[in-house]
Amino acid sequence: MKAKRLKNTVTFIVVALSALIIVRLYLPYWALHTVNQKLSDMGEYTGHIESVDIDIYRGAYQLQQLSVSKIKSDHQVPFLRIDNIDIALSWRALFKGEILADLSLDSPQVNFVDSNQAANAQSGKGGDWKGVVEGLIPITISKITLNDGRIAFRNFDSTPPVNIQLTELHAEVTNLTNIAGQDGKRVADLKLNAKLLNSASMNMGAQFDPFVSNDFRISLKTDSVSLPLLNDFVQAYANFDFRAGTGEVISELKASNGKLNGYVKPLFKDVDILDWEQDVVEDNDGLFQLSWEGLSGGLAGLFTNNSSDKVATQINITGSLDNPEISAFDAVIEALKNAFIEAFDNKFEELPVDE
Repeated sequence: MKAKRLKNTVTFIVVALSALIIVRLYLPYWALHTVNQKLSDMGEYTGHIESVDIDIYRGAYQLQQLSVSKIKSDHQVPFLRIDNIDIALSWRALFKGEILADLSLDSPQVNFVDSNQAANAQSGKGGDWKGVVEGLIPITISKITLNDGRIAFRNFDSTPPVNIQLTELHAEVTNLTNIAGQDGKRVADLKLNAKLLNSASMNMGAQFDPFVSNDFRISLKTDSVSLPLLNDFVQAYANFDFRAGTGEVISELKASNGKLNGYVKPLFKDVDILDWEQDVVEDNDGLFQLSWEGLSGGLAGLFTNNSSDKVATQINITGSLDNPEISAFDAVIEALKNAFIEAFDNKFEELPVDE
């Protein structure tokens, strides 16, 4: 009797282990097919991953070599690329009776592309990102960690081409749950640091409600960066260039109940925009180009502290995030752009009419 019971036990263990091995071997292929099927149908974008790895003992799985690109674009630079995505059960949350996941992204890259042709521009708009995330990660995310990331702003059609990058980006987002605090609010925290143009450090902090897009607070500060490193950008978008100078930026933005308020405070030092020999002889600039660069230098002079040769001003930001046809991100970018344009918009004031 005991021998028969022992035999049944051994048989059960062998069958169970065999089933686990079969599931372990088959599951990655099933997951790979399912994930790629989901990524292939995401609006104006399409995605693909190379492989899936399952770690049953850890309660985790990894998506490797994720790439997402815009379908109708002449510039095949991926909008999103991530070497490895690790999705693991949060054991800390599990011990509290919650099923949550911790998400870790290794070497994530995002390429924003500007273009005068709408088909070539890519900002993520038109992609079903929420549906994809819900399909790939079926449980609530508690924490997101970004390791050695990169964000680029590019324009392949401009003269010269533009490639502004944030590199060595590390970030952590915590408290991404649907559990409200004692005051009834849900507040997630973001801490981010990166290198701007491989030169200046940038630090950003944010507090936001992860379930509401129009309620947040952001603070940002960059260290001093050499302005000539921005020449491709300013030549393409403002038609002048920097010969010398440094710049840094401090900014705070707050959105509450759909209303956006804040400021951007740029500080420039030792700015040199116009150089006759360089601009006329070496660059063969025409009279109009020369006049514009002189005007730009004059605008800088309006804000210059002569004793220290520093240029400083504060640009106030106001706006609304309540337009349902515009995302909160697009509304913030538009408000920033309008504020900069307004700050440097030279125009004649209307004189009173003679009586």
